[in-house]
Amino acid sequence: MSSNFLEASGWTVLPAGEHAIRAVSPMTLGLDGQHAAFFIAHPDESSFYLTDACETAMHASSYGIDLPAKRIDLLNETPGVSLAHFDRSGAIVASGPNEQLQEALWDAVKLAMALSFQCAKWMPRFSQLRFRAQVGRALAEGVGVNRVVKGARAKGSSGHPADFAFAVRASGSTALTYIEPIALKAGKKMDWTQVYQTHGKMSDVKMADARNSRMVILEDGASAEEFKKAVTILEQSATVQTLGKTRDWREVFSG
Repeated sequence: MSSNFLEASGWTVLPAGEHAIRAVSPMTLGLDGQHAAFFIAHPDESSFYLTDACETAMHASSYGIDLPAKRIDLLNETPGVSLAHFDRSGAIVASGPNEQLQEALWDAVKLAMALSFQCAKWMPRFSQLRFRAQVGRALAEGVGVNRVVKGARAKGSSGHPADFAFAVRASGSTALTYIEPIALKAGKKMDWTQVYQTHGKMSDVKMADARNSRMVILEDGASAEEFKKAVTILEQSATVQTLGKTRDWREVFSG
């Protein structure tokens, strides 16, 4: 299939090395505007290899969605799909003679859309996991993926390791800001267990590590009284931000 056909169908075609293109579809994955996209290579004159390089699965992962074997099997049972499939790594792949490329590409699109449709159902029900995924997306968009560390670990003064959801690398040095998101409980109530546990962890690390910084990101929506009390506790050991009211994360981490 020529790139002319793709462009006539509303696709964006970009060069991607020798005998290869990146084809960006007009279809988006969910609400954030990311488009389904695939790399198409021709190992020889008569055959093709197609993959999304796990991009669709990574998009789902940014919403806290895992793809264990059972879910991959379910997606691979999508009606009307025969030439493309999710492999065990979560990549959409297809290969075969050039005559099958057009059909294989549309099968790949169907699989990407099938995962996109399942996202709402498979997003973590547990509010802390969901909020953590939201914070991760906001940080990646705000300061760039290359500065965000997922699953950072520090050592506290007690000698015990302290695990954090994220860390952000400083723009001009190797220093880190350790970050812990705290979601609200049902009914927009502050999760005091999380507040006190996070304060304890941050305090332990603060005493052992003067070089790196600490930050707590709170979910918006608690009463003014509860919010003020939580900030008073947490500010003893970390800076406090809220996800909804912070507009420029790059500026927050510019210091």
